[in-house]
Amino acid sequence: MGECEIPVNIALRGNEMETLTERLERIKDDFKDLKQADDDFEGDSAQEQDIKKAIAKVGVVLRGFDSERAEL
Repeated sequence: MGECEIPVNIALRGNEMETLTERLERIKDDFKDLKQADDDFEGDSAQEQDIKKAIAKVGVVLRGFDSERAEL
């Protein structure tokens, strides 16, 4: 009986992976826009450093998600 569930589980996981990939791509596009906004930003040095730190943190997280997705 459990064998009947295997194709259903595979299809379900495939759909979940597709949804994850779409969401990750949207986040990466938004991150790209954020980096461009940082390049265009004309504020003081302290603000610039805060933005660069935030971008660096998000970049690390996104690379981690990409690695996890590749492993799946």
